Amino acid sequence: MRMNGFRWSALLIALWLPSTLASAQWDTSTEEGGYTGATTAPAPPPAPPGQMISDPAYPAGEETGKMKGWQPAAFTWSIGIGVPIALDVPRSVVRPGANIFFFGGADFGWFIIGGDFGLQWMPIDFGNGFTPPGTTAVLTGRRPLTRIYLSAPEVRFQIPGLKVVLPYITGSFDMNFWNFAETAVGCGYWYCSQYSVYRFTPGFTGKAGIAFNVKKSGVYIDLGFQYSLTGKGNFFGASQWWLAPYAGVLVRRRD
Repeated sequence: MRMNGFRWSALLIALWLPSTLASAQWDTSTEEGGYTGATTAPAPPPAPPGQMISDPAYPAGEETGKMKGWQPAAFTWSIGIGVPIALDVPRSVVRPGANIFFFGGADFGWFIIGGDFGLQWMPIDFGNGFTPPGTTAVLTGRRPLTRIYLSAPEVRFQIPGLKVVLPYITGSFDMNFWNFAETAVGCGYWYCSQYSVYRFTPGFTGKAGIAFNVKKSGVYIDLGFQYSLTGKGNFFGASQWWLAPYAGVLVRRRD
């Protein structure tokens, strides 16, 4: 009987001890700060290469050091002197003269839009005496035929890609003002003075030339030929034309 009581006591102790240890372990794990498990989720596996997100593209406008497609026009100018030679006239009367001109315009690379201003003289040599056709007057000595002109607009086409030379052709409308020994008297409030009378004729000028580069800064030696035609207007009774070889200096600056 005593043996049976001891066996029941041992069985109760064996059942009570594991439950006590489990309860103590549960209480410890539920206390604040007592949990020792992982606090972050594991990193996901890398995405397949086909699904990887590329870096964001930045606007192309933020890149520096690239030349823009559009550039502002530069300024090209030249100054020169020519020798006008009148055509279809008596060589002994109308002599070769001189023409000083200035050209300037906006340079867009393959073409230039600008204008030309100049002053021209052609000596008229009457020798011992010359009677103009249709008149009875006798003219003697040498007198200059003077021309002041403005060519606008003047359009020049050129080949800018060559390193040593710059060939070009031009065309322009001319506003010519001529004078030949014609004067008038003008009076003001206190005095009178004599002045030269210039008469207008419209015309056209074409040029063909080639400029030779002599400095990297854009300085050229300019050589060419000029062909000019003038209408009747208020001065000539018929159309006149002349040829003028010229030489000068051309400056073309493009940054």
